[in-house]
Amino acid sequence: MKEKFIKSASVFSKAIIQPVMFMAVTGIILSVCAILKLEFMPNFTKNIGDFIFNILSGGMIGQLSAIFCVGIAAALAKPKYKTDAAILGIITFLIFLYANNSWLTITDRLAVAGEQGLYGTGQGMVFGIQVTDMGVFLGISLGVFVGWMVNKFGDIKLHKYLSPYAGTKSVYILIVFATILFAIGITYVWPMVNSAVEAVVKTTTTAGSVGFFFYGFLNRLLLPVGLHHFLWMPIFYTPLGGIAEIAGQTYNGAFNIWLAELGNASQITTMHPSIGYLSNFGSISLPIGIAFAIWKTARPENRKKVATILIPTVTTAFLAGVTEPLEFLFLFLSPVLWVAHAVVYGLSLFITNLVGIAIQFDTGINMIINSFALPTRLGHQYLIPVIFIATAVLEYFVFKKLIVKLNIPTLGREGAEVVSEPVIDSIGGNSDSGFEPQIQNIVAGLGGADNIENIINCYTRLRVDVKDEKKVNIQFLKENVKSSGIVDKGKHIQIVIGMGVEQEREKVEAYIDYQKKVHA
Repeated sequence: MKEKFIKSASVFSKAIIQPVMFMAVTGIILSVCAILKLEFMPNFTKNIGDFIFNILSGGMIGQLSAIFCVGIAAALAKPKYKTDAAILGIITFLIFLYANNSWLTITDRLAVAGEQGLYGTGQGMVFGIQVTDMGVFLGISLGVFVGWMVNKFGDIKLHKYLSPYAGTKSVYILIVFATILFAIGITYVWPMVNSAVEAVVKTTTTAGSVGFFFYGFLNRLLLPVGLHHFLWMPIFYTPLGGIAEIAGQTYNGAFNIWLAELGNASQITTMHPSIGYLSNFGSISLPIGIAFAIWKTARPENRKKVATILIPTVTTAFLAGVTEPLEFLFLFLSPVLWVAHAVVYGLSLFITNLVGIAIQFDTGINMIINSFALPTRLGHQYLIPVIFIATAVLEYFVFKKLIVKLNIPTLGREGAEVVSEPVIDSIGGNSDSGFEPQIQNIVAGLGGADNIENIINCYTRLRVDVKDEKKVNIQFLKENVKSSGIVDKGKHIQIVIGMGVEQEREKVEAYIDYQKKVHA
């Protein structure tokens, strides 16, 4: 049961990340549009900013549920079903909308819009259809359902005369009736769920800065097992992260609320409390403090080599918001160090919220753009340099003190090896021309091509499911594969590659195909 849960969590994490990656790009574009819309800008740039902002706000942010549905369905489906899963994803989404609306109409339960529209009625408009308002929960649940159905029943065989309706066509028939029943049932169930969600939101938002501390603390604490996605994703994109009415429209989730306020900055008098989830120094100042502490505590003769490893990881965190390559350098060396990092991470959000910084920044690029996009009276950006230095110094002294006092063998210290180029073992060899030794060694360390059942990637990690964990040579992987860390979960192995992990996965897949053809 535990193994099945870990595998399912890993697959879901990968599926949910794909749509979110496009959201991050959307956020940067909308931030630039917000600058173009500032009051002192010429009318020409204001019109351009308005034009693009409205398109993306309605076309991307406003249709996030449908995007999640299609993206998750395709991501969860087996490779041979991905196209069909995407098609079934949007079909299922539309069937739900019409079935839900029809049942509300038949039972005379369609809410009547008031002065604030449908806000507060538990219903909303999706694709111009009035339905039970589930937000992105609808897209996520339907996407998971479609992906599971396609994988489970996609191989259905029928009599030769009915063969055109076999496979995913049969799945479609099953999905139609299951979706209709789900759409009907949700009209009765979701109001209760919505009340529970609102209660959780109210509890969280009234906790003030303390609530943001626990969010940051848990966010880092859950990273090793990959479950942090289940924490920040609902906070960013569902009512669990807050509900706000801005310019006559209702927005759910911290990130969606932020983008709406960004586009209506001239009408906003105070920032919504949910922005505290987005004001995060975790990938900006904290990596600098960690890296400097590791470098400072290294033996003098090793510091130059240590710096060549640390500088790229800090740069990656600052520019791309990806901290795992740095964090996995110490995560498995000392649980105490990891817990301390989680505490400082939480404290950074606590302090940021306490002093009133209220703009979204989790990379250096966002911080720079958003500092210009929002008036300082709302975002308090002038405090960023002060808190930047304070949190970096705090992280530095915490790490330095623990490393020295507990004699933790971090990079460059006594008993720790400074990673350089990977040693190429004879297991991998160079017999397969055209494939890098790094790629050969990954496959060899995982027990060979036939032992690899599934391989996917998230932002920084290769996530591999193997058939027989006894064939996996973890020590070989640590010694012969250039990575920031190896996570051993039995049949589920994670290799922390860092930026460029997608290209690495493609190379590994190509090498696996090559190996299977050679030994066929």
